Amino acid sequence: MREFKTQYGRYVLGDARELIKEVPTASVDVIITDPPYGFGIDEYDVSDVFFDIEDEMWRVLKPDAWLVFYYATKRLPEAFKLRRFRYVWAIACVFLGMKNPKRTIFGDQMWNLVLVFAKGKPKVSQRYSDIIYGYTLPLIPFKVKDPQFKPTMANAMLVGMFSKPKDLVLDPFAGFGSIPIVCELLGRRWLAFEIDPLKFEVAYKFIVEHKPVNTKKVKGELKVRESVFSLESFISGGEDGIR
Repeated sequence: MREFKTQYGRYVLGDARELIKEVPTASVDVIITDPPYGFGIDEYDVSDVFFDIEDEMWRVLKPDAWLVFYYATKRLPEAFKLRRFRYVWAIACVFLGMKNPKRTIFGDQMWNLVLVFAKGKPKVSQRYSDIIYGYTLPLIPFKVKDPQFKPTMANAMLVGMFSKPKDLVLDPFAGFGSIPIVCELLGRRWLAFEIDPLKFEVAYKFIVEHKPVNTKKVKGELKVRESVFSLESFISGGEDGIR
């Protein structure tokens, strides 16, 4: 199992459906995440995975806790396949004065959808608004240039609203790490899962090394590493390897 640790958190490479089973019952204060939407962006973009772990998310959360997640506006009805959690509200992450590469049938998409569900009767830690802003947090002067990367200022507002310092935040679909890095800065304990090796590598550079990341370069490095590993495996053995 590959992972890395920081002062407050742990980022693990693997399938959320398996990793979440290792999380103790009623140990998590809040889940904040950006699950796959099922648009086929890559081989891991399968929306059913999120709904497959609903029972486990319910189990690991404390009795009164929030489930907060980004979701595609186009797929909004699917979000209500959640059976155990209670829908509370929707938050708009807006991109005022910014060019968003995403498009809709109406033109540019100027906001992302965040849905708020609850287990029990949790309370908001800090009141802001049901609008958050899709900018880069000043404390993080760089970002991952990828449309799947969620803005750190928006994440900071979500973390501030739905958790307190030292709370444990679970992100089972951590992607490039924009939620974990905000938790780190705001003094929240965090646990993150990600199945995509590319996103795991980028998250390490982003969270631990504090560097701007070229995802294409990291992807190339991974391909080289995989090629070397495959060659070594072939030479060292296996049914068709050199003996």
